Amino acid sequence: MNRLLAILTLILLTSCGQSTKSDNAKQTDELAETPTEIETAMIDQEIKQEEKFEKVDCTDLDFISAEQRADSLLAFMEKAIDSSSASRIKWEQKFFCVFPNSFKGMQAVFGYDNDNGASPLYDYPKGANVIQYFSQLKSIPDSTYYDKYVRINIDGIWEADNIGEAFDFANRLVKDTKNSCKVLSTFSDKEIKSVFRFIFDGPHPKNKMNEGTYEDLKLKIDGQNKLLSQLLTESYEELMAEDDGHGH
Repeated sequence: MNRLLAILTLILLTSCGQSTKSDNAKQTDELAETPTEIETAMIDQEIKQEEKFEKVDCTDLDFISAEQRADSLLAFMEKAIDSSSASRIKWEQKFFCVFPNSFKGMQAVFGYDNDNGASPLYDYPKGANVIQYFSQLKSIPDSTYYDKYVRINIDGIWEADNIGEAFDFANRLVKDTKNSCKVLSTFSDKEIKSVFRFIFDGPHPKNKMNEGTYEDLKLKIDGQNKLLSQLLTESYEELMAEDDGHGH
């Protein structure tokens, strides 16, 4: 009897020991999971902060010269690049606001005038970097961003160096077709065709690169907006017809 009691006691103690080990292991696993959960929550919060676009207020901006505008663009771009996500959005929006609103404005800041010489941001790669930064902005509401992007290309003509290829607007049309086409479609047919023409304009527009760009745009835009697709084709074909192989 005593022997049986001893065996039962041993079994009970062993079972309790295993249960304790199991509970301890479970607690260890829970502790191990906690930092991961916290890190995930922090990442999610950062993503939400990135996606939180405030309304852009570009009022009360008046520059006495193209040089002053150029200096502001460089300063705001530098601050945006060097800032954390929350601060970067603020500086990106300031950069966006001082960016030119028209093709003539782009010429004044980035182009070259035969009478007045080089504009403030004509030199490479300084001017090209500023234009590229604008073309890659993500913190501006789509309607506001693409409205300005379209306007700086209306009646645009190729002038070499910084002034050409619609300031990479074709890339946005391909990568963000829905949003860019939605805004582009609000402009007149004449304005839209001038934007498309500027994408392909150059000393010899009939070339393989333009042909590939046209095919990419046609495929994307045709599935989004038939009228824009038609205007794209008309603009492209008219420009190609002007190129006799010796420039146009």
